[in-house]
Amino acid sequence: MKKQLFRLGAVLGLLLGSSACEKDFLDINKDPNNSTTADINLVLPSGQAFVSFIVGGQYNVVGEILAQHLGIAQGGNQYRAWDQFSIPTSTFDGREFSGGIYAGALDDFQYVINAGTPAGEWRMVGIAKILQAHAYQVTTDLYGDIPFSEALQGSANLTPKYDRQQDIYAGLQQLLDEGIADIAKQQGRFPGTADLNYRATTEADMQKWVRFANTLKLRLYLHMSEVDPTTARNGIQALYNRNASATDFNFMRSGDSFQFANGTATNTENPFYQTNFRLQNNLAVSSNIGDTLVRYQDPRLPVYALDADLTTTPQEFLFVRPGQNAPYPNNFTTSTGVQTVRLSYPGTYFIGQAFTNVNRAGSTYAGITATDAPAKSRPTLLLTYEESQLLRAEAAVRGWAPSGENAQTLYENGVRASLTRFGVSAADAATYLTRPQVSWAAATTPAAQLRNIFVQKWLSFFGTNGAEAWTEVRRTNQPRLQAPLVNLLGGGRFVKRLPYPDSELQRNPNVAATGLTPGDITTPVWWDVN
Repeated sequence: MKKQLFRLGAVLGLLLGSSACEKDFLDINKDPNNSTTADINLVLPSGQAFVSFIVGGQYNVVGEILAQHLGIAQGGNQYRAWDQFSIPTSTFDGREFSGGIYAGALDDFQYVINAGTPAGEWRMVGIAKILQAHAYQVTTDLYGDIPFSEALQGSANLTPKYDRQQDIYAGLQQLLDEGIADIAKQQGRFPGTADLNYRATTEADMQKWVRFANTLKLRLYLHMSEVDPTTARNGIQALYNRNASATDFNFMRSGDSFQFANGTATNTENPFYQTNFRLQNNLAVSSNIGDTLVRYQDPRLPVYALDADLTTTPQEFLFVRPGQNAPYPNNFTTSTGVQTVRLSYPGTYFIGQAFTNVNRAGSTYAGITATDAPAKSRPTLLLTYEESQLLRAEAAVRGWAPSGENAQTLYENGVRASLTRFGVSAADAATYLTRPQVSWAAATTPAAQLRNIFVQKWLSFFGTNGAEAWTEVRRTNQPRLQAPLVNLLGGGRFVKRLPYPDSELQRNPNVAATGLTPGDITTPVWWDVN
């Protein structure tokens, strides 16, 4: 029961006030079979909270930087090393990899599976398997080979092997199929408030989990489209065939986005907000995405980025170059060519208010006021309806979807959904879709159509899903990343993976079987052929 008190404390801490980065997390090999006495409806939300805080927090930040959504403000040093391609093995040690994901989220979901299966709690068991597949997907895409088939066995195996990423991907498809099948049994309690995503109390609610699982399956197959197109194509076609009679082929519908709600009280806010924006900010909008927004005349620009001089006429945006380390103004670009002393920080959607006293170093906030409430409580977005539409558009362009899947319609639906999320009017969205860099009609080849899909997905992830944004950039090579002004890797190299943390390097000799040198961040993961 001691372990379950820790579990309950973890979810209460994440949702009601204590900081995850101060917790004494347990290690990757904690035994999920020990002391199975807590009700699974207490443990399920604990795992969900871990995912929200880690994937929506630090993994979001590192992805935002490496995908060149965000750069480092002039006086901000917290993340400067990442921006210049130095990520030590101590960076994500304990809190994120072994503590938060394995001993936190994955362990909690395994507890629900182990305790719920003999009790016939198939609804919550199915949800736990789907959530476990998602957590594994994010982790393997960041690190490559990770413990999977021998993980979560506790004292029965203190040094689980590192499975190949391609084998993990196959295992995740099976895990998702099992989760869908468990939900189809329609047995056991509905999770209700223990379900932090869909608050499922009816079979209709449970079908949202099935649609999320199918969409996650599609994401996984498309991730491997370049390294193993045959398996990807066959898997996608089977997925469509299995759901041929269902509305939208049983993929996510509008309102189905996989997300976690957040609050406005201290330490219950959106993890991206509380990690970076509550007291001071080290991040500014990167010139890569900033210049793209300007070039596309994208109506999300004033939502994503603050006007540099805090006026509305004319709007002047000042973006930071990747890897910047020199003093202003030599390393900044603006949309109008006007040099100002302020940077374009993430916009009010993310911070809640404009700065009124930002200094040249860019590290001082105005007072936090009630106007911040909408930004604090923005949901943690992990797989959205707009991404689902763009994934389906990609499958259609590749010729892997049935003829009823219209790539143009799906693409435009995905773009509109992203614009709507960020408050863009229907009229402005319609105009945007006619711009030459965005228009489907202007993309006259499959390669051009895919590029439009990839860039729009990258744009839609800004500030919300940095981990997946970085995955997509590595997978598609779109958009092209800008060379950082300071590159500590040298030789024009880019970061291709996160390093295995010290805790794993010190405790698990099986890390060596990956063939990677400790601290390696330049070897591509399996599906990255660029």
